[in-house]
Amino acid sequence: MKTFFYSLFFFALASCSNNSAPANQLAANDFESVDGWTGDAKPASLTKEKSHSGHYSVKVAPGVDFGMGFNNTLSVVSSSRLKKIKVHAWVWLPGKSAAASLVTQITDPAAGNKSIMWQGLDLANKVKSFGKWVEIEQEYAIPAEAAASHRLYCYLWRGSSPNAVYIDDLQILNAE
Repeated sequence: MKTFFYSLFFFALASCSNNSAPANQLAANDFESVDGWTGDAKPASLTKEKSHSGHYSVKVAPGVDFGMGFNNTLSVVSSSRLKKIKVHAWVWLPGKSAAASLVTQITDPAAGNKSIMWQGLDLANKVKSFGKWVEIEQEYAIPAEAAASHRLYCYLWRGSSPNAVYIDDLQILNAE
């Protein structure tokens, strides 16, 4: 679990926008800038095995259940209340048995990180072509009870996948 939270921290650290970012972009990471920022504690999910752009991506596989992900308070993500977000990424799955999920979650830290929203996008059901990079996106309504102090997470979860699954060029966008 400690590795999971370090991974989330490093993703948040490396999340930055560039000059060509869409106006509605809340966070993004191509995982290129993570190497070197993590020192000797390089996240197990950061890999050069496959990438959609650049040299790095995030991988989950047996032994690496959680990939680097985003983790920040809603007040930092957006100065106004979010009603809907879109999660966009490029994923690589070897086949239908790669049962990993792209998780979008909102928790309440004041209630012991109780989840007020948990959505796991089943990648094997979303992706129709295997063995190559495929673009995916999904919109989510933000629950009305989501407060500025609540935390937004977005991460790759292996679930029961017996195979490696990769993600790259992850974006979180305001979909209003």
